[in-house]
Amino acid sequence: MSLIVSLVSVSETTVDYNYDEYDKRLYQAFVTGKMDDWRKVINELEVLVSISPSPTTRFKLLHAQYGYIGYLLGNKQIDKAEKLIEKAEVNANILVKSSNYKSSSKAIQAALLAYRISISPYKVPFLGPKSASLINEALSIDPSNIYAIIEKGNAMHYAPSIVGGNPIEAIAYYRKAIEQIELEKPLKKTWWYINTYTQMGLAAKKAGDKRLAKNIYLKILAIEPNYKWVRDELLPSLSEKD
Repeated sequence: MSLIVSLVSVSETTVDYNYDEYDKRLYQAFVTGKMDDWRKVINELEVLVSISPSPTTRFKLLHAQYGYIGYLLGNKQIDKAEKLIEKAEVNANILVKSSNYKSSSKAIQAALLAYRISISPYKVPFLGPKSASLINEALSIDPSNIYAIIEKGNAMHYAPSIVGGNPIEAIAYYRKAIEQIELEKPLKKTWWYINTYTQMGLAAKKAGDKRLAKNIYLKILAIEPNYKWVRDELLPSLSEKD
């Protein structure tokens, strides 16, 4: 606890440095699949927010929660995911009132609704349009917002075609998000940068372009050779001829 207190009492430069450290730890947890380490970061950020609830710290927590919810749902830990969605929604509802995080938090609000839909598909007619509207609002506020562009890609990727899903369009949005990340944070590896590349590969495979998917996966491994999910599962799942 004394360490956390000291972090919030020092200069803004030092606080920024520690935010970078959280990003580095989340990145390592993501590429190695050691998600217990991710959970530890969330726990630490929860303490930090309770002591100093600045919008920047709260958004770091919200974004970490968002990523971990995806992991929980992918591993069928529905009860834990639902509880974390509720916590994340509280943070998103607070942040949407902040001018600096309005676009980003609306994008994550949309993602949280999409998570709820994945748990209860019958809610598509009710939550689907609301999620899509939030993404469009986020993009109207800031067309270059990374999180909004990523969620537009996710919507195109995972929504059924009957309600506008299109993996080819998703690829374009993911590519735009990657370009924006590289523009804003050159040479900085973050979990959302690698994950956006991964989602682009998955969308390419879904669109039937396995050759493109393979090229994307090889590009990812050139960036991060130790990325377990792509190295051990996604790339090997493509046949040699692809």
